[in-house]
Amino acid sequence: MSAGAEIRSRVYAVLSTAFSSPREGMGAPGAPLAAVMILREAARALGTPIPERALAAIEEGGRHATMSLAQGGADELEVEYNRLFVGPGMPRVYPYESLYRGSMSLVMGASAGEALQTYRRAGLAINTAFKDLPDHVAVELEFMARLCCEEAGAGSAGRADLALRLKQEQRSFLDAHLATWLPAMCERVIRETTSTMYRGVAEIAATFVGWDRERLDAEQLSGVEAGA
Repeated sequence: MSAGAEIRSRVYAVLSTAFSSPREGMGAPGAPLAAVMILREAARALGTPIPERALAAIEEGGRHATMSLAQGGADELEVEYNRLFVGPGMPRVYPYESLYRGSMSLVMGASAGEALQTYRRAGLAINTAFKDLPDHVAVELEFMARLCCEEAGAGSAGRADLALRLKQEQRSFLDAHLATWLPAMCERVIRETTSTMYRGVAEIAATFVGWDRERLDAEQLSGVEAGA
């Protein structure tokens, strides 16, 4: 159980980095290929249906961006990230939960406040260096990575009760937040992006989050967590 949680934590961390500014991770030399290695190993170890075509797309996009930089070209990942999620002008894809939830679709809406309260109840705070909103997709993915990491630690320490509570927190957060809107955001990324890397990341994110939600729900229904 703890090994599975640790692997899931790595996947969520990779996805969080992929949806952050490339300056903070995926733009580094070799970062896309390292991400693919983690995702491919997770697919093997967990039986997660991560599409090989999406992994190949990340590899291709990473290689292409690295070659462009080496030849003195623009930072393609940074340019595309800003075009998709930041601007200038209207972003092609909004990376905030609030804009996919509720009738008003307002930035920093109710779901953003609820997500922030969830982080605080878990004893976590957003790094002060992070200047974006609490319901940014990268933050929600990082929160899931932290919960999975803590579950792995609890399992390794023989704290079955704590591991169970952390697993329940993961399920609750997916059901109340991440899994309710991330698939729609990823659909928009796939439709709007010109980058094979972001297309692959979006496909994997939607696939993995959907799989993880179903897996957690199935465990609860089957009574696995209760030791049945």
